[in-house]
Amino acid sequence: MNINTLSQTTAEYESSKLVVALYPNAMRKAVDGKTTYHARAVFRNKLSMETIANDILATGSLSSYSAAQIVSVWSVVNNAVIDRVLNGAIVDGGIGSFYAKISGSFESEQSTFDSSKHTIDLGFRSSANVKELASSITPAIAQGNSVKPEIISVYDLESGTSDTLTPGGFFTVTGKSILVTGEKKDVGLYFVNKGDESKTVKVEPSKLGVNSSSKVACVIPRLESGEYQVKVVTQFMKSTIFSKAPKSHTFERSLTVK
Repeated sequence: MNINTLSQTTAEYESSKLVVALYPNAMRKAVDGKTTYHARAVFRNKLSMETIANDILATGSLSSYSAAQIVSVWSVVNNAVIDRVLNGAIVDGGIGSFYAKISGSFESEQSTFDSSKHTIDLGFRSSANVKELASSITPAIAQGNSVKPEIISVYDLESGTSDTLTPGGFFTVTGKSILVTGEKKDVGLYFVNKGDESKTVKVEPSKLGVNSSSKVACVIPRLESGEYQVKVVTQFMKSTIFSKAPKSHTFERSLTVK
């Protein structure tokens, strides 16, 4: 079995079945010099609360409620939790605890909060019950013959950070199998706006200053203020061999355009 691969077929939903793919650790070797691997979950898709509400109804629970009512209650609960968290409370939601977290450095003990340098977000720490449940699951290793791109790190040269985007500045992406190439129109480097997909900007392969399997770099295009994620879409497999369908990887961390 070639464990550095992913199935080209989307995994069907099955309760208590987590599908993972293994990637080689470029920076770490085992004692005997052989390559070791790390695992990443294979995300099937992104679901809305409407889907979760229908899952609940399918179990027979809350049968006196409609899916719309469940989503409405969830929204009210979310707003109440957010209000408490952003006023300094740690809220235990059963599956884990929510808390406020602040990023960005302060120059002195007398510094004040500056929204151009600092951000406030919600953090989450899973509960002991969830960790115990997760430890009882044995993941399934995905198999196939399609090498999947993986973004390992990003860097904004202008700000000197990995959490900011400076339009007009130079930006680098490092990873594995991230050469942006292929004949499909979706192929490219994307700056995905998390709040509004219509503001997402694609950089064509021809506009990339550096484009290799381990590093991609470009001038950051004009981006509106907001939170973004970096995504690579490519058909790269090996040398001049392309996959039939584009494959993508989205860097999990968010970057901010002030």
